[in-house]
Amino acid sequence: MNLLSSKNSNISCLLDISWNRCPINSHHPIRIVCIIACIMHGIFWLQLVFCSSVRQTSMQWIYAYLITDIVLLFRFFLIYIVHTTSTDCASNIAWFLFICYFEAAVDNYLNLLEVYILLALNICRYIQIVYNRNVYQVHVKLLILTHFGIYVIPFLILSVQFIIGWAQLQKLHDELCSVTYVTIYIQIFNIIIAFILPIFLHITIICLSIRHVHLVSTLQQGRHHVSAREKYNRSLVIQFLVFYIIWLILWSPNIIAYQLSISGNVTCIVRLLNFIEILLDPIIIAALDVRFWKLWRNCWLSLKIKYTRHLHRQVRPVIVPHTIQRLVRQNETTL
Repeated sequence: MNLLSSKNSNISCLLDISWNRCPINSHHPIRIVCIIACIMHGIFWLQLVFCSSVRQTSMQWIYAYLITDIVLLFRFFLIYIVHTTSTDCASNIAWFLFICYFEAAVDNYLNLLEVYILLALNICRYIQIVYNRNVYQVHVKLLILTHFGIYVIPFLILSVQFIIGWAQLQKLHDELCSVTYVTIYIQIFNIIIAFILPIFLHITIICLSIRHVHLVSTLQQGRHHVSAREKYNRSLVIQFLVFYIIWLILWSPNIIAYQLSISGNVTCIVRLLNFIEILLDPIIIAALDVRFWKLWRNCWLSLKIKYTRHLHRQVRPVIVPHTIQRLVRQNETTL
């Protein structure tokens, strides 16, 4: 670990985890975005708790991805609270190392998880579109192994780099803990693993899915009726393409800045973009998924029915029972 203090000779604490006013102010926009993101994610997960229609095995990758979003939000609030409430020099080096590693390395690990979780989702949808196979029922063991590999392999890669000494922890006074790499070859390797390889695979699979949907629609141009499966496959491709473009624009600057060990104001900007993406994730996923549209429509219809019933009860006219009407008619005839 490499700890660098400021040039100010009055500073004697190398284990200082407190922030002064400048970093606190720079993180104020991120804090606002994270608070709004917590509200959005809370609303999204309430749907999962109370509505069984969206608790499906085919959505396991989406929920795994959103769980990493929640852990990233938890990481930010924990780091923010520790840095803003700490006033003295950290006397426990184990606590200092935990906070620094949690701040510097966990963000990269969770972003690695997200890109490969989305890749797994993309592959499963490609198999569903091209081969019409429900991988969530046919390949259950393979899915379990894939989950295990996605969570464990990035952790091992990052841990080995710290253990061997290829990656070092750096803490500048009044700044964030960050990771530096001893050689450029380690940075190139990390950029390939964290960015180039998964993005290349994503683009390849999306292009193959679009090509398949286009070929099927071309072959069926002479038919007046478009099958439900073709419509569904086309919607899957469009949904993932829209989500992926937004995600890539907001996610990629943070992962590139991390691998290149860029610090300063650039770090705050790219992390703000990353948390804006976390805020938008549940909104985009719910807006593009037809299952949530059906859920919202059913909720709206049920609320509308209850409201109309309530109105009818308030303005219901007084109706004379049939028996009373018959008695009135009998009295009129007798008179």
